[in-house]
Amino acid sequence: MKSTLIDFNQFKMITHTKLKGDTLNIEICKNYEVTIPLDRVLNYPYSLEDGKLLIEGEIPEYRLHSLKAGILNLISLSISQGMRSKITGRTTYYISEPVPLLGHTAFGLIDRGTNIIQVRGLCGCNINCPFCSVDEGRYSKTRKNDYYVDMDHLLKWYLKVVEVKGNRHLEAHLDGQGEPTLYHPLPDLVQQLHEINSKGEGIVTIQTNGVSLTYKLIDELEEAGLHRINLSINALDERMSRALAGSRSYDINRILEIAEYIKNTKIHLLIAPLLLPGINDQEFKKVIDYAVELERRNPQNIINPITGRKDPILGVQLCQVYQFGRRMKNMKVWNFKKFYKLLREYELEYRKKGIDVQLITPLSKAFGSHRRKRVPIPFKVNSKVKAKVILDGRIKGEVIGCARDRLIQIINVEDPERWIGKEVKVKILSTRDGIFVGRLSH
Repeated sequence: MKSTLIDFNQFKMITHTKLKGDTLNIEICKNYEVTIPLDRVLNYPYSLEDGKLLIEGEIPEYRLHSLKAGILNLISLSISQGMRSKITGRTTYYISEPVPLLGHTAFGLIDRGTNIIQVRGLCGCNINCPFCSVDEGRYSKTRKNDYYVDMDHLLKWYLKVVEVKGNRHLEAHLDGQGEPTLYHPLPDLVQQLHEINSKGEGIVTIQTNGVSLTYKLIDELEEAGLHRINLSINALDERMSRALAGSRSYDINRILEIAEYIKNTKIHLLIAPLLLPGINDQEFKKVIDYAVELERRNPQNIINPITGRKDPILGVQLCQVYQFGRRMKNMKVWNFKKFYKLLREYELEYRKKGIDVQLITPLSKAFGSHRRKRVPIPFKVNSKVKAKVILDGRIKGEVIGCARDRLIQIINVEDPERWIGKEVKVKILSTRDGIFVGRLSH
C-alpha cells in the first residue's frame, strides 16, 4: 500500500522534482534548485511518481502529517539558506517578506524620479558578454550571490511605489543585473503589472538578449499585455555575435527569427544595438540597417498610450566603462559628443535616400519619460543609521542591511558572514536614485 506524502504539483514555485538515490532534487521557478536528503528524515520505503512523493506501508494519518511537515520545513529552510542557480551556478537567495525592495541595484524596484519604475525580479544572466557593465554570467569574477524575488512580494512593493507616484502614464520596465526573461512566471508578472498600469494608460516593457525567448513565450507575453520588447542585437555576423555574447551557443539567426516573429504581434519591437568603438563599428551599422529595413518591410502601428505615438524601431547605445564591469581589450572609449556626431552622419545618410531615421531622440520625446514624484529617501549622505544585516552581498566584501524600510549596500566589509543577523551602525555614502550605499561605522 502506498500513501501520498506530498504532491509537489500543488506548489506553483516547484517546477520539477527528481529522485536520485536518497536525494530529492527540487527545481524552483525553472532556474534554481535545492537538494533534500530524504534518508535523514524518512525511515519508510519511498518513491517519486508524477511529482508525488509516495511512502509505502500503513501509516497513521497523524504520522503522515508529521512527516510532511518535517519535509516541507526542510525544503523551506533549504530555500531560505540559498538555492543554487542552474544558470550561473551561484547561491541564490529567495527574497520575500519582510525584506524591503527599495535601495539595492541587484533586485527589487528602482525609482529614479521619473514615470519609469525599474522592476528587477532576479539577477543572473544566460550569456557572458565580454563588455558586460555588471560583470554578469557564469564566469563573473565579482558576483558571488544572486537573488530571486517572490512575485507577490514584488507586486506588493510595486503598488507602494505607484501610490506615491500616482497611477498615470507609468512604465514598468523589467530590466536588471542579468536577463529579465529568466524570471518565472514571467507572463503572470507582466499581466499583473499590466493590470495595474493600464488603469492609468501606462505600459509594461522588458529588455532582453533574446536567448530565452520562444514563440510560445512571446505569445504568452502578448496575451499578458506586454507593450514593448527592447531586443539587444550587437552584430549580424555569426562569429562576431557569438564573441560579443561570450557564448558559443548564441545563434544570431535564431534571434533574427525571433525579431521577425515579434514584428507580427501586438508587442512593439525595439532593436537596441550597442556600439563598442574599435570592436563592432561595422556590425553596429549593419544592425541599424537591418532594423530600418525590417521596419520598412513590416511596419508596426502599435501606439504607446503615454506618448500617443509609435515607439521607435531603434534605441542605439554607446558602451561605457563601469567600476565592476568588464571591458574588451581593444575597445576605445568615446564620449557622447563623438557618438552623436556619428549618429548624425547616419541620419543624414538615410535622409539622402529618402528615409527618415531618428537615432538621436530624447527619452521624453521617444518614450514619454518625464519627471515624477519619487519615493521618499529616508537617509542623508554622511548620516549614521542603525541597520540590521540581513543578507550576504552581491559582490565580495559586501553585505545587505535593512533600515527604515530600505535596503543598504554595505561595502568594504571584512569577513561578511560574521555580520549576518547583527545590528550595526552604518555611515551613508550615497543616496543617488534611491540606491543606498554605506560602510560600517565603528
